[in-house]
Amino acid sequence: IYIFINKMDTIDDTLRDSVFNEKKSLFEKKLEKSKLSFYQTSIWEISLYNIFCQIFSESLKNSEKIQKFLENYASNIDADEVFLFNKKTSLFISSYTNKEFNDENRIEKICFSLKRIANKLKNTENRFKEMTIYNRNITIHINEFNEFCYIVVILPNNTKLELAKLNVEIGRKIFEKEINNIN
Repeated sequence: IYIFINKMDTIDDTLRDSVFNEKKSLFEKKLEKSKLSFYQTSIWEISLYNIFCQIFSESLKNSEKIQKFLENYASNIDADEVFLFNKKTSLFISSYTNKEFNDENRIEKICFSLKRIANKLKNTENRFKEMTIYNRNITIHINEFNEFCYIVVILPNNTKLELAKLNVEIGRKIFEKEINNIN
């Protein structure tokens, strides 16, 4: 059972842990024989999104295989980062990072942006398949990876994009063979 104790951001920082623990004990007493997971949330969408991503990732039966696949995949193409997110929910699935990034909410921002794009295309004949975003430091390539998820590959700008795209195709076949059913 997942229990969200919401609006924790409205409680003074010095009291937050004690209030959370007090609420937690109330549930534990009433539901003593159940397996409970507690989360502090706020009214801000990002906190709820992060918790749902965490729950989603924990529920995957192949999470260790997915993580190992992403690590090998990123090393093979010299990517700074590779991550997967669910097509239907835009929830983050798993990632491998080879480099430190300054924006701690970077993945959430990318997922939210892609969800907006997918929603805009939902009622048209178009379907979001792939997209590449460039800036002076990095290239972000997003591709439909399988029927359940998109893959996001973050590359240094000196990497050849066509080679990365080819590796998405190769990676897709390996992923489908090694890791069944991510939904």
